[in-house]
Amino acid sequence: MSTNNLLNAKTILEYLVMVNERSYSAIGRELNITPQQISDWIKKRRPIPQERLKSLSDYFEIDESYLVDEKNFTKNLDPINKIDIQMLLIKKRINDGVEETESYLEQIEKLHKEKAKQIRIGRLASILHHDDEEIDRGIDLFLTEMEQLIREKRTD
Repeated sequence: MSTNNLLNAKTILEYLVMVNERSYSAIGRELNITPQQISDWIKKRRPIPQERLKSLSDYFEIDESYLVDEKNFTKNLDPINKIDIQMLLIKKRINDGVEETESYLEQIEKLHKEKAKQIRIGRLASILHHDDEEIDRGIDLFLTEMEQLIREKRTD
């Protein structure tokens, strides 16, 4: 599965299908679900019925709450829940004895740092949506100070 395809996944269910390198047909055969049903769920044409949600949750070994929203439509994939899923998948590999502990710890550490960055980006993005000159000036001042700090650290 190419990295580009993984980046283009729009829902968590679609992402899980791709990272597990499975096809809708293969999953459907194992779970007695038609590929069209899976496609409809991924494209949010209809919610995932509760009994099918349980099957998918068990199949991907992931809690149902990661897969669907309050109306049982598959959740959109965003950078933060993508990182959460990556951490779950790494932990699963550790439990299955596939991943070495040192490699696991390094990967988890990188993911935690990336998640913190994504949370900061989200916080900043929500502030930028306010149409307020005072907030804009404060953000500009903050960014200028941070850029200066980066320049100083590079010269040290």
